[in-house]
Amino acid sequence: MEIVRSGRKTLGIQVRADGTVVVRAPLRMPEAEILQAVERHRAWIEKTAASVKSAAPEPADRLTEAEIHALADRAMAVLPPLARAWAQKLGVRFGRITIRNQRSKWGSCSAQGNLNFNCLLMLCPEAVAEYVVVHELCHRKHMNHSPAFWAEVEKALPDYRTQEAWLKAHGTQILRRMTG
Repeated sequence: MEIVRSGRKTLGIQVRADGTVVVRAPLRMPEAEILQAVERHRAWIEKTAASVKSAAPEPADRLTEAEIHALADRAMAVLPPLARAWAQKLGVRFGRITIRNQRSKWGSCSAQGNLNFNCLLMLCPEAVAEYVVVHELCHRKHMNHSPAFWAEVEKALPDYRTQEAWLKAHGTQILRRMTG
């Protein structure tokens, strides 16, 4: 188990493609509290670790560096114009956009308004990429996942749950293609 401390406010548990458990915790959270949280979620961790290992991609499914670079180039051509259009519709502003080759996240929005998107979005249906862009832009109004945040997402994309369901059903397998 790996514990990563940062300025975050909540604890998060991740099971990597290789089965490693990563616990992301606030800087001042006592280690005993972290270990209690891990114990409370032990069943989920074990179930997830088992499914992650059994669904590991075949070596032929893994992306090459050239493929990742091509996806990043395509994402840089597609996602910024999409973000600008949606930002205007939503009445929000954002800073810079960075395209990353991440193994666990589809996108993020910093407190400064900078947006990060995973190049692997280019392997998803267009509607899914659009949902991720809208999701991150809605964080410009609400930097959380409160009911007010989800109301903003739904106002912009009434069928967002369909895209979210697609990501839940297919996203993990796509993200695993990044691992090597």
